Amino acid sequence: MTEQLRIRIERQLIVEADEVCREIGITPTAAVSMLFAQMVKLRGLPFRPSDFPALEEYGATLDEAQVAEAKAQAEIAGDRKAGKLKPFTGKL
Repeated sequence: MTEQLRIRIERQLIVEADEVCREIGITPTAAVSMLFAQMVKLRGLPFRPSDFPALEEYGATLDEAQVAEAKAQAEIAGDRKAGKLKPFTGKL
């Protein structure tokens, strides 16, 4: 037997989550059901809440990521100025 659940979530978060669900081929209902099933199985959240999960995965701080991004952007700008980069035309 199923039950209906009413919760309040920010509208933009719903829009973005719905888009992700469509991209991965599931419904929001299925996503929430999977979340709840994993919560029950693990007796907790199936992930560690984080503002920057990718940074945590690699053990980097936000400052380190910003320095790396600036370095990469500078390298790209240098390559572009030196004519080493070609514009992408959409054809491979």
